[in-house]
Amino acid sequence: MGNTKNPTVFYGAIIVAILAILGAIYYALPGYSHILVTHDPLARHVTHTIAFAALAIICIVAALVTRPKPAVK
Repeated sequence: MGNTKNPTVFYGAIIVAILAILGAIYYALPGYSHILVTHDPLARHVTHTIAFAALAIICIVAALVTRPKPAVK
């Protein structure tokens, strides 16, 4: 049987994981005016950092599960 896994899901999960990691880093750093949060622009936003980190982990697992296998000769 052929490979039934979709490489688009694999590459999409990698892209979203990279963006989520960047988002987690962005919200972990204090001193930046954060776009989505208006109450205290200079504070660290732990909940946003945790949410982006969790999204990154989920996408990494999805990429590992859906990674394309090499063709068997």
